[in-house]
Amino acid sequence: MKNKLYYGDNIDILRKSVKDESVDLCYIDPPFNSKRNYNKIYNNIGKDDKAQSIAFVDTWEWNTAAEAGLQEIMTNSRGILPAQAITFTVGLQKMLSKGSLLAYLVSMTLRIAEIHRVLKPTGSFYLHCDPTASHYLKLVLDSIFCSQGGDFINEIVWCYGIGGRVSKRAYGRRHDTLFFYTKSDSYTFNYDDILDEWSEMGKAKFKYEDEKGRYRLIGRFLKDSPIKGHRDVSSKWEINHPELVQRYYMKAGKSQVDWWNIPPINQVAKERLGYPTQKPEALLERIIKASSNEGHVVLDAFCGCGTTVAVAQKLKRQWIGVDITYQSISLILKRLTDTNGPDIIKDITVSGVPVDRESAIALANRTDDKTRKEFEKWAVLTYSNTRALINEKRGGDGGIDGRVYILDSFGQ
Repeated sequence: MKNKLYYGDNIDILRKSVKDESVDLCYIDPPFNSKRNYNKIYNNIGKDDKAQSIAFVDTWEWNTAAEAGLQEIMTNSRGILPAQAITFTVGLQKMLSKGSLLAYLVSMTLRIAEIHRVLKPTGSFYLHCDPTASHYLKLVLDSIFCSQGGDFINEIVWCYGIGGRVSKRAYGRRHDTLFFYTKSDSYTFNYDDILDEWSEMGKAKFKYEDEKGRYRLIGRFLKDSPIKGHRDVSSKWEINHPELVQRYYMKAGKSQVDWWNIPPINQVAKERLGYPTQKPEALLERIIKASSNEGHVVLDAFCGCGTTVAVAQKLKRQWIGVDITYQSISLILKRLTDTNGPDIIKDITVSGVPVDRESAIALANRTDDKTRKEFEKWAVLTYSNTRALINEKRGGDGGIDGRVYILDSFGQ
């Protein structure tokens, strides 16, 4: 099977191109709405509210598409939504009314339902979000996964030391949230593949050794024991009271916990692509190693700059990537060829990208892209071999859609 990269709306791609129970692992990093104050969205009023995050409002306004999505949930027209998800959406509508936040949650509910459909019975799902929407999204996940035999496994906190919001009126935000769900109680989890290496200080604590390996002495947690669960007790306790002491052997590494100290991508990082929401490869490596095996299919339905597919490729997984912007598709292809060489394109099926006059015209006339920015991006990046810079101005650009700089080696 070839790896697949799709250009288009992920809900259309999931429905038309991804088969039932065909995916082993799905990770998504959808829009967070991080720049918005949900109190303002709650009331759906205020000019400042829209001015703070125009891009989000452009995407999640309550419009005919949001209304159609709501009706699709209420009627369960595709027959894949459990009753709990429908009931929850009814409650959301009563609480939030029809505005930006409900439009966002309707959109996510429809997409999560499709992801649940395409996951194998042994499949796992990670949703990456931040605290502004996590409380709503977890309830959506519970209503779709837990009501159909699945389970919530972990809330993982990704801690990072830089970036995030800083305010003199609140604690600085330095973490994102990942929800880990499975479709059933039978799923892949490679515990040994994600162990952390011991530090020299950690190794030093295992100061004894026998035929089984290095160990430290700890209490047995027995009631009324004078040492209970104490660690690194004296060897005299083992000699005089062996019934109170146990040997704790050093494993290949330290077990992972549900908070991850993984540095974000800094300004000089080798993997940095300049993509605003780019996640570090180390984050995806941990997820993919833990919840899939070589040859398994990994899906990212909001693949952005392609960190998931790049790591899946490196770890010898099959992959499916979807994004709605051509700039992302172009960047992913460049990223893969830069890392793996130009021949990798032979192993990738790219769908949705214009290949003739008719499909180019169709892209230019997309109803959800009235400014034709997607057509501009496709044209500029395609005919500059992804070397041009897109002009992001919405108006007054003098008709210039992008710029490419050519090094003149003969003009010196």
